[in-house]
Amino acid sequence: MRHSVLLPLLLCASAAATAGSAPPPLAITDQSDARTVIRAVPEEAATDRFEVLAADHELVSYVGLSDGDVGGVVFRGGKLHGTLTRAQADTFYACRGYATARHQYWAQDAARWARSLVQVAQPATEVELRFTGKSTLKSIKAVLDNPAIGQVKAIVEMGTNPLNVVKVLSKTRSEHRQREHDKDMLEGLGKLVPGDSETRLAEVLHPEDLTFLERGIIMAYPKYSVDFLVRDGKIQALQQPSFLQIARVKSALFYAPNMDWSRCTAEGWMQAVPADAP
Repeated sequence: MRHSVLLPLLLCASAAATAGSAPPPLAITDQSDARTVIRAVPEEAATDRFEVLAADHELVSYVGLSDGDVGGVVFRGGKLHGTLTRAQADTFYACRGYATARHQYWAQDAARWARSLVQVAQPATEVELRFTGKSTLKSIKAVLDNPAIGQVKAIVEMGTNPLNVVKVLSKTRSEHRQREHDKDMLEGLGKLVPGDSETRLAEVLHPEDLTFLERGIIMAYPKYSVDFLVRDGKIQALQQPSFLQIARVKSALFYAPNMDWSRCTAEGWMQAVPADAP
């Protein structure tokens, strides 16, 4: 069972809406901290989140949004830089997915994607994000499995048979231990940032999946739907949900109608926005 996580750098619970209500607006200023902001975006309102080391080791952070008027928010050096429109954010998501599905994992060119992202973003000194509380097909909440489902199934499985009760309670205790282990692992992963060593990442948790690239490796954790791109012994990028995982099992999530896929490159993706996009 996959466990939901708000990027390894952002592990605490999101500001998800309670049933039947929308989360409060999220105000961002040029003094806001990128990690704090990204952590506060509800899972049902976010499509993906990443941090990458761009040119001159500048940190660029991004959260794509599936809900509200703003398509995405870009941060430089941990501070607000600007925003994307809905059409731009959808194209940025689709093109990075297209590249990954074609076995060119987008983050191996993270610096180039980050540079074009910063250039395209509309500069802003303050932004207010408003959420409906509804999840969409591409939201992180929809992509990841809900860990609560397992517990609900266990209660249903109990029934009235005493033997089943004992078996399910034993299973529940085992799952509780596993959840505690997962929590510890996530806390460890959550302390990692681009620039940290590959050794430190491996000490927290050995990769569940490994992909060798021409330049670097992807240390992936499908259980948590998180990718780390490592190059020259250091973390270069963090991505959640795992685009590698989606590309392998659900690449249709990257589809967008009327896209000019030939333009889906690190420098040209903004030209792939459909002509009829609002």
